[in-house]
Amino acid sequence: MVLRGQTPELARQEIWGLLVVYNALCDLAVAAAVSLGVDPDEISFAAVLRLTRTHLGADTICWHCGSPALGDTPHEVLITAIAAHPRNRTGRQRTSPRTKAQRRTAGTRNVTYTIDIVPSNLSKAA
Repeated sequence: MVLRGQTPELARQEIWGLLVVYNALCDLAVAAAVSLGVDPDEISFAAVLRLTRTHLGADTICWHCGSPALGDTPHEVLITAIAAHPRNRTGRQRTSPRTKAQRRTAGTRNVTYTIDIVPSNLSKAA
């Protein structure tokens, strides 16, 4: 992922912003799990992310009269949508162990990350 911050301070600020959003999404997953009475690991993070993106653009205004919609808050509507999504299968048992080739994936290799901040090639806005 390429960060947009042009200085180390802005890069740190962007990283903190990403961490705040991640924690907010985890809170939504936990709230949906509590409403269902299940373990939070059963809630798909990808589904939470997708549904949150979808609901951010959703109107909370009544399309009949233009007044705020009555009933559930947007937060409650989102949690209900997350809870309605199919859950992860956390208790599944493998029929055979993974092979060495399957264990050697990009997600399990030792990876080193570097952050390089380069000057922008965009023109300055007047």
